[in-house]
Amino acid sequence: MKHLMQIIQEDQLLKVLIALLMGAILGLEREYKRKAAGMRTMTLICVSCTVFTILSAEMGYPASADRIASNILTGVGFIGAGVIFKGDYAIDGITTAATIWVAAAIGMAVGMSQYLLAGSTLVAGIVVLIGMEYLEFRVAIINDKKLYTIFYYEEKFPQDDLETVLQQYKLKYKRMLIMRKEDIIEVNYAVRGHRDQLRQLDSYLLQNKNIFEYKVQTNPI
Repeated sequence: MKHLMQIIQEDQLLKVLIALLMGAILGLEREYKRKAAGMRTMTLICVSCTVFTILSAEMGYPASADRIASNILTGVGFIGAGVIFKGDYAIDGITTAATIWVAAAIGMAVGMSQYLLAGSTLVAGIVVLIGMEYLEFRVAIINDKKLYTIFYYEEKFPQDDLETVLQQYKLKYKRMLIMRKEDIIEVNYAVRGHRDQLRQLDSYLLQNKNIFEYKVQTNPI
């Protein structure tokens, strides 16, 4: 076993192969969810960081072995920013960007022969990506958040009645904006609460004839 580890430390090709395998494993979860940066992207980032780290250690030895490696973070930051998208209702890609950082860290650890550190980081990353998703889902059920844009006729449906309904459903709310368009009032509420209570609110707004129109952002920023 000791002889095998010595071979791995001395053979740069084996380092690249290890980085390729670890990057592919990390990227598999992103690929399964069809994210912008999937298996190929994570693998290439992990391998390239390994190669850059090896080159940095050799080219900069002994004065500045971190000369090239220190710039890896800058390049990875640009790649991470490229997979973050701001839509109308949410920001998507932050987890993928963070996974890119993890792939780079694993690659650098492999390049420095820190295999235990690289393996532990890989396991931790998989646990976070897969295990904590279930926890996030459970938390979202208990305390979900939606942004409501509600249009109603002021004479037929006073605003106080609307806020009374929110209180009856035991929902926490914050009035974001209120505007008047002739006899129609537009009001925005950021609402938090249990998903069952939010569904009851949706049903109420659909059935209330005094509500002219309403829109819901299911994943507000």
